[in-house]
Amino acid sequence: MKKMILMMTCLLFVIMLPKQVDAATKVRIPDSACQQGNDIYYSYSMGGLRMNLMKVNKKTHKKKVVLSNKYKGKTTNGFFNLNIKGNCIYSGYDIKDGTDGSNEYICKINLKKKTKKLLTKGRSPVVIGKKIYFVRTKYNKNYFADEDKGIYVMNFSGKGIRKVCNMPSGGVYELGAAGNTLVYSSWKSFDKYIYKCISVKGKKLGKINADSINRMNWNGGNDEKCTVGSKEYYVSGGRVICWDQETQEQITLVRFGDENINVNSFHVFGNVMIVRGTTGMKGYIYMIPLGGENTKILLRKYDVGE
Repeated sequence: MKKMILMMTCLLFVIMLPKQVDAATKVRIPDSACQQGNDIYYSYSMGGLRMNLMKVNKKTHKKKVVLSNKYKGKTTNGFFNLNIKGNCIYSGYDIKDGTDGSNEYICKINLKKKTKKLLTKGRSPVVIGKKIYFVRTKYNKNYFADEDKGIYVMNFSGKGIRKVCNMPSGGVYELGAAGNTLVYSSWKSFDKYIYKCISVKGKKLGKINADSINRMNWNGGNDEKCTVGSKEYYVSGGRVICWDQETQEQITLVRFGDENINVNSFHVFGNVMIVRGTTGMKGYIYMIPLGGENTKILLRKYDVGE
């Protein structure tokens, strides 16, 4: 009888433990590109670049401007953290132009009407279900920049805003999701991140081992990798590399320089990759087919700057 009571007590204790995110679950962190069908929408900014919202077709390779990044007739720092849902993209939108500050909003882009609407002050939006989770900000006129105020949630119209939790002590670099769980990263060192999880109601769920994270994009951290089927994509020595776990074959998809810092970001969309990097004082954005064609489609070339 005592053994039975002890077993039931242990089982109850395990059930009551906070649920951790499965290490095998893909972590989705919105970045400068997103996909709907065969169309990839993208908008890259900073480093000498201020892009409009663009669209490229994976099959035809045709690209076109979807929406200007201008606000009240003036160039801005542009769109960030693109989330596509139906006919709309929900993104961050910095209406400043330059690196001397920020003034970011959560923006709703209607792809059919080709319009944009500022929903509220904030950054780093991630869509989970029918809600937008984001870091709420407040503009500080003394510093000409935003201050983070916590993680909040709202509906697609910008209404029903409520706090999920206070700002984590280590800050939030990126905000994303693993299934229906929020995931955020904080700086650990120059190229290392700490990943932590919270429920959509703000309950702390602990850390994720950065080495076990599988995300569909790479944004500068040495811990990050992307695995699609048997293929693993990662950055080493200024190269974006594909390693086939079954054949053990390793292929360099593109090389920008000798240092990892030359690769700004990449994102895998099924059978293609969108990648941004620099060689010397020139920047490049490519779409690369992943079917063994060994070709690169140049989407943009630009001069490196601020």
